[in-house]
Amino acid sequence: MSQKFKVKKLRDQKSEDLLKDLEKLKGELIQLRTVKVSAGNAQKLGRIGLVRKRIAKFLTVINEQRRNSVKNAAKSSTKLPVDLRGKKTRAIRQRLTRSERAQKTQRQWKRLNNFPLRKFALKE
Repeated sequence: MSQKFKVKKLRDQKSEDLLKDLEKLKGELIQLRTVKVSAGNAQKLGRIGLVRKRIAKFLTVINEQRRNSVKNAAKSSTKLPVDLRGKKTRAIRQRLTRSERAQKTQRQWKRLNNFPLRKFALKE
């Protein structure tokens, strides 16, 4: 297993297959950790890092697939789910929208209508 692990192959697999392989990897990691505790050989101890990275790659692909399926399902609706929206900053997310900013109270409307801006004629 000295070959480099390609994520490209994982993206072609179905999610059920990915989950099965993920469980196998988790089982292998548990075995490697028990070997570590029982003072096993150094070859297996070096493999722990590789297995952890491979598990991370599997989880990344699974999450990508889930996000893509949710995106495709949400295309027809007007609003995206919260976790798919842009993160931005809290201040930007809490900020009023353009239409909310444009709204005026009844008192403001009366003031604008009754006391419009004065126009002065300038001499040249």
